[in-house]
Amino acid sequence: MVHLFKPTSYRTGAALAVGATLAWKLVSFANALLVALYFGADRATDVYFYIIMMMGFGVTFLQRMNAAAVIPEAMTLDAQTENGGRPLLNGFLYFYLLLMLSLTALGFFCPVRLTGLFSRFDAAQLTAQRAILTWGFLLFGLQLLTYYLTAVLEMYRRFAAAVFTPLNALLPLVFLLCFGRTAGIISMIYGMAAANAVQIAVFLWMMKKELAWNFTHVSVRPARAFAKNLASNQLIELANIVASLLPLYLLSGLSAGLVSALNYAKQLADSPTEIFTLRVTNVSKIQLTESAAQNDKAALNDNFLNTQHFLLFLLTPLAVFTAFYAPEIVTLFFKRGEFNAWDVYQAAAFLRPLMGVMLFMAPVLMQNNAVAAGRKLKEFLPYALAGIVLFIALTPVTVRLWGAFAYPYAQIACCFVGLYVNYLFFRKHFPFIAYGFSLRRAARLLAVNVIALFPSAVYAFFGAGTNAFVTVLIGGIIFLAALFWLTRRSGDWDDFLRQLFERV
Repeated sequence: MVHLFKPTSYRTGAALAVGATLAWKLVSFANALLVALYFGADRATDVYFYIIMMMGFGVTFLQRMNAAAVIPEAMTLDAQTENGGRPLLNGFLYFYLLLMLSLTALGFFCPVRLTGLFSRFDAAQLTAQRAILTWGFLLFGLQLLTYYLTAVLEMYRRFAAAVFTPLNALLPLVFLLCFGRTAGIISMIYGMAAANAVQIAVFLWMMKKELAWNFTHVSVRPARAFAKNLASNQLIELANIVASLLPLYLLSGLSAGLVSALNYAKQLADSPTEIFTLRVTNVSKIQLTESAAQNDKAALNDNFLNTQHFLLFLLTPLAVFTAFYAPEIVTLFFKRGEFNAWDVYQAAAFLRPLMGVMLFMAPVLMQNNAVAAGRKLKEFLPYALAGIVLFIALTPVTVRLWGAFAYPYAQIACCFVGLYVNYLFFRKHFPFIAYGFSLRRAARLLAVNVIALFPSAVYAFFGAGTNAFVTVLIGGIIFLAALFWLTRRSGDWDDFLRQLFERV
């Protein structure tokens, strides 16, 4: 295990992270299939999935604080003085420990009342699921600490910490198989809590063993510039949390099964983001930060453009194909046991626009990483808030007018607005980044994929049968064959291979 935590290259780190996350998501799909089989989509699963998604938003809120402010500042301090960033990192470590203990106490004493503040579930329904809520608060605290320690290890190029990621799905699977029929869906939370506890113990031990970490040196007075950047970033992320919780809050007051259907759709739509986008951009973020610290503008621009194109080459086919074949894909994965035809319809209706949102994550995260690397968070604040506030204003209107499935389309519209707003920001603060070229390149790649889908769509309309597996398989083969031919002619295939060989 000691050798596992030796420093690794960026290429090796990206490969390890993607491989570990892929293994995690494969086991997570097995979990989702079993949950759909055992429990379907009803009021009980709505509460469980609501808690899981709320925790996800909270983890993202603080994880982005780590990525955008804490880690870049610590890297800058380390560059000035050997291990100069560790007191700051220790300060945040104890902050997360205190936060975990506070969340555990809140979950023990008043979980129903607190959850009721952020949902439209009735009190009786929440009271019936009190144990899920209590354990959920504990799990939330454990997750925050796990992700923080992972970010610290990645800062020191210990990217192999990602190999423990599959535990987050493997232990819940074991607990579900052993206790699911008797304990119910809460067995999943038991497994998640155990997985995070194991990772925390291993990561702390390895920091002490491999990095000779001194946990007693603590900084609680950050520099003024860092404090301003941190405050600006968290204001943006707070607005993001409100934007993320608002649709979920609105759905919790509508018909039974909607929250569960959304979660099943997000299981599919979020997988490419978690497997590829987050892992690759996390590694790229460290490279961007190093280039910015060295004022190497050419390297920063090259990394920005190449990483974004690499991701979009992988993600665009997934988005286009899955959006078109959404009903068949949902049927293939989930339609069995308690998961019925109406559940398929609802999940597919969410899945189509969510794939569009997934596609936007690559340019959005790359732009955010460039802003963080350049330490321009304070200047970025009004630009970032523009799109978020627009989404918060549009969501209640779109849900009221067109129903629960409308909100992801509003999110896509706001992403388009955000790209233009960010263009204005980059033109002013990062003129050396070829922002416009990156978007034109992405648009051309999307057009190529849509054209490649046409023969597959003809097959789906005129030649497909009722078997979902056969339809998806043959449609996928036709689509990939057409896409390969088109990308060879457009030059995107050669660009992708070049970038792939540079990363392996």
